[in-house]
Amino acid sequence: MKNMKIGMSRTIVWFRRDLRIEDNPALAAAARDGSVFPVFIWCPKEEREFYPGRVSRWWLKQSLAHLDQSLKSLGARLELIKTDSTLAALLECVNVVQATKVVFNHLYDPVSLVRDHNIKVKLMELGISVQSYNGDLLYEPWDIYDESGHAFTTFDPFWNRCLQMPMKAYSLIPPCQLILAEGKVEKHSIEQLGLEDELEKSSNALLGRAWSPGWSKSDKALTEFVEKHLVHYSRNRINLGGNSTSLLSPYIHFGELSVRKVFQLARTKQILWTNEGNIDGVESATLFLRAIGFREYSRYLCFSFPFTVERPLLGNLTFFPWDTDPYNFKAWRQGRTGYPLVDAGMRELWATGWIHNKMRVIVSSFAVKMLLIPWKWGMKYFWDTLLDADLECDILGWQYISGSLPDGHKLERLDDPEIQGTKYDPEGEYVRQWLPELVRLPTEWIHHPWNAPITVLRASGVELGQNYPKPIIDIDLAREQLTEAIFKMWENEAAAKASSSKDKHEVTDDSEKFSIPKVFLKDKAPRAAASSSNDQKVPTIQNLKSDDPPNRKRLKYTAEVKEKRDDSCNFSKHTEVSCIDQEVCSTAESSSKRQCSSTFSFSVPQQCSSSSNIKLSCQEQIEMEQSSSKDGENDYVSRGENEKEIKRES
Repeated sequence: MKNMKIGMSRTIVWFRRDLRIEDNPALAAAARDGSVFPVFIWCPKEEREFYPGRVSRWWLKQSLAHLDQSLKSLGARLELIKTDSTLAALLECVNVVQATKVVFNHLYDPVSLVRDHNIKVKLMELGISVQSYNGDLLYEPWDIYDESGHAFTTFDPFWNRCLQMPMKAYSLIPPCQLILAEGKVEKHSIEQLGLEDELEKSSNALLGRAWSPGWSKSDKALTEFVEKHLVHYSRNRINLGGNSTSLLSPYIHFGELSVRKVFQLARTKQILWTNEGNIDGVESATLFLRAIGFREYSRYLCFSFPFTVERPLLGNLTFFPWDTDPYNFKAWRQGRTGYPLVDAGMRELWATGWIHNKMRVIVSSFAVKMLLIPWKWGMKYFWDTLLDADLECDILGWQYISGSLPDGHKLERLDDPEIQGTKYDPEGEYVRQWLPELVRLPTEWIHHPWNAPITVLRASGVELGQNYPKPIIDIDLAREQLTEAIFKMWENEAAAKASSSKDKHEVTDDSEKFSIPKVFLKDKAPRAAASSSNDQKVPTIQNLKSDDPPNRKRLKYTAEVKEKRDDSCNFSKHTEVSCIDQEVCSTAESSSKRQCSSTFSFSVPQQCSSSSNIKLSCQEQIEMEQSSSKDGENDYVSRGENEKEIKRES
């Protein structure tokens, strides 16, 4: 390392989820400084339980191939490396290229923060300059805080503050030419990465008819949405069929599309329609910008409160008595619950890797509220099956649905799938598309076939309990069981608090003990001189008693550090669940001081996918959660919908 040549800077550009040329701060900075060595490192060993599902890997494979072609047109190429250690791969690249610098764009989930922090420290110890940039968000999380310098814990104040801040303009013009830093590493072809095996190719072929991955193709999708569909977004966004949402989320997740570009184009339309007096257009643009805001907020929460990947922001679910019946979990996954709208959504998910954002809200709420399925089970299944599976959005979505956020669904709220079907699929077209056994059932009974006369069922070819299941649970019984579970949760919570007070021989004030911990973002300590002004910051937990009351009665979170979580988390023999409560700390800071980790793990019952018996460990790994939006209104720049031809074939 000490014998590296001095002169023109040779920079390793480490691509991750920023697979684009345009508005790529890390690539642009490297191109300005000298020669570049673009690299993508695939490390399945480090992915472990976060190994992407089939459809996510298919998209990644197509995107990498497209990025490589784009780089070649500029005079460079993308080196693909498969390894057991990302750090070792980067060190090899540095040595063979005689690089003086490594650059990359920020990721904000706790897993990436730990890995990136460790890699940066070790590279800098070897004298390698490391700089990172914001290529994923409108604003860095550490730049958004309230008047006291603390992190926001509800969306509206956060988003209002964002809208008041100036935004850095994106670069429309990508580098016109790149100078390639020569060097020979053990590179791999796109096929050698193993992102797609032979058994998956036939199913994946259908995806190619509905989607066009690639950063330049994302621009076409964005233009079509903004020019043709954005004006009707407010009216169409709740329709379960057709192109009612933006279809941009996979492009944004893999970094093929700059969120700054999306925001500014939509904002321009909002201003234009305001001047024209187009009320519908203004409302649509406002709602769409708000959807982008929820994506920002998801990363903000994960950065500011890293523990939210493992437990709620509000601690109400810590003591919730989940029902871990594997039969119910299997019925939900396979779309065999007996509730047509829920079953249609789950079958579409399995067949295509995508469901409308509103359907994500409906099916996840059904799992948590109707069947009392542990939300981490559902979240992991969605991680395995969604085309645009995204850690931070998943966390926000599942915590919102399960009542774990101050401004989320109330835990006691239970929506009737029959009523939702009548509201969002009044003609039953969506149900008939995905449940062929009900295709002849009259619209009057399509969302509650159990109430249909026997003569109607026979004429429609429906045999309840035979070719279509009876309801897995009655709605009234589900409400009763949910109410009982909530009361049991409160009892467990009270017992745990009493036990804790007894052990400490003191009485604590509940409002202080169970409030949300304060995270201080303002006036961070100065960084080392070797760090860039763009470099990643980390939050600081204030160990102060909260003066602010919790946002909701009884749903409070403890800011105190416990050695062990109470044994009142009731899980059956089907799961091995850790109830160890970990320290509330910054994940990035923990990598050098103490890990927010546990040697305990839990597993979900066998799934019908190839990734069965999945182990979810807490050590430097965080459970992934399904994304949904605020009561279906925020689609996180909502997920695309496969074309009808694809759906019929699948």
